[in-house]
Amino acid sequence: MRPPPAIILFIFFILMYSESPAQPASPDCRSFRTGNFLFTDSAGIPWELKRTKHRQAERNKSNGTVIKFKINWFNDCEYRLTQTWSNDRVHRKWNREHFSYRIISTTEQSYSCNCLCKNGPVLPGGTVVRAGY
Repeated sequence: MRPPPAIILFIFFILMYSESPAQPASPDCRSFRTGNFLFTDSAGIPWELKRTKHRQAERNKSNGTVIKFKINWFNDCEYRLTQTWSNDRVHRKWNREHFSYRIISTTEQSYSCNCLCKNGPVLPGGTVVRAGY
């Protein structure tokens, strides 16, 4: 006795679905909205980041330069920084400029991002690590 065609189709689709690779999970970006972080810029200089709900301050650990930003989250993984202040003359020219970022991947203690910058200084993406790890 042969099984009905509907059962064969059902088994076929179950096998096909179980063989297909799972879709990659979207990054968990919410946990990086606030906190203390570290990153190294493209010149190899380490920076400390302190992020609150609406503000971010960055401090160059080599020379003490401080840059402050207002942060605006567009969604869980995209945000825009607007520079509001710097104690460094070279960086002051970027006051009121916008820099948009997209978090592209996360781990428990870090995230990788891309700069979606159209103008301003060259700000490549990179990896930001939660301080203390």
